[in-house]
Amino acid sequence: MNRIETIYSYIETNDKVVDVGCDQAKLSILLSLRNQKSIACDISEKVIQRAMQDINNPLIDLRVSNGLNNIKESEADTLVLSGMGTHTILDILSNTKLKFKKIITISNNYHDILRKEMNNLNYKVYKERIIKENNKYYNLIIFIPGNYEYNEKELLLGLNFDDKDMYIEYLNYLLNKYININKSSKGKNIKINKLIEIIQSSIN
Repeated sequence: MNRIETIYSYIETNDKVVDVGCDQAKLSILLSLRNQKSIACDISEKVIQRAMQDINNPLIDLRVSNGLNNIKESEADTLVLSGMGTHTILDILSNTKLKFKKIITISNNYHDILRKEMNNLNYKVYKERIIKENNKYYNLIIFIPGNYEYNEKELLLGLNFDDKDMYIEYLNYLLNKYININKSSKGKNIKINKLIEIIQSSIN
């Protein structure tokens, strides 16, 4: 499954979904095929106008919105934040009073910071899944309300992974990546050395 299909697989039919940074509203289109309403929003007016030209579906509510600024409290209980950086995700959530029963993220960086700061926003990791698409790895994380005291390994590499085989493949990819970085720094990068050690212990 690709990223959109994988996100879709974690959405229940009774979830009230808002997809922030929806791009071409592909997730909402999938949801509409099972007769499920959703909100698809983007900060770019051009993106939404283009989507409106291509999509004429009463189940898809297309909106221009800076993060969650144009979303009302009763309209959504499930939030999708995909294809953006960790700091953008945290900025969106720090600037809203809305609360969600489920937040699905695919961040392209700093997953350890995301886990830690989401905990500070009272959301804990429920599940994670590694997605491989076009030979790139993406880390999907589902958060639910609550707090959790992560250990170092969980904070850096995640926890509660679906599809353990893909997770191990991802860890081997990370291990090779950091070993090569370590070679170029001649083993002097303490943080990289620590990461290699943690990844090796997770694989073995």
